[in-house]
Amino acid sequence: MALIRKDLDVHGRNMLLLLFHKHPHYVGYFDFTDDTAAQTLVDNKSLFGQAIHVIKTFGSLIEYGLKDPALFDETLKKITRLHEGRNVFGSDVLIIGDVLLSYLGQVLGTQASDLLPAAFRKLFATIAARFPVAPQ
Repeated sequence: MALIRKDLDVHGRNMLLLLFHKHPHYVGYFDFTDDTAAQTLVDNKSLFGQAIHVIKTFGSLIEYGLKDPALFDETLKKITRLHEGRNVFGSDVLIIGDVLLSYLGQVLGTQASDLLPAAFRKLFATIAARFPVAPQ
């Protein structure tokens, strides 16, 4: 994650843009109206701000998951509380996890550990389990 940390705004933006490219319906989950001067999402400062927040949150969950399970649990409780009523489901978390993993694979290339995909999917399955199941 050190490669990602030094350019958090750019990598966060790129990850969200990849999410929106692969799953366009997620654009509606975010509010980008604060930057009225932006002509596109690529230049939107609201996107940058939200991207940094999303990436820092996932980074914190990864760190807490490794070092402090109690803090991981409390942080995850807060995240699920904040997303209640926003129609965010466990399946959404898994989709976002797959997109982030795909992006990390692109950025890290051969530097990515062979263990990264399994560990990342396990983390996101744990996070997803805290969110409601999407109605059928």
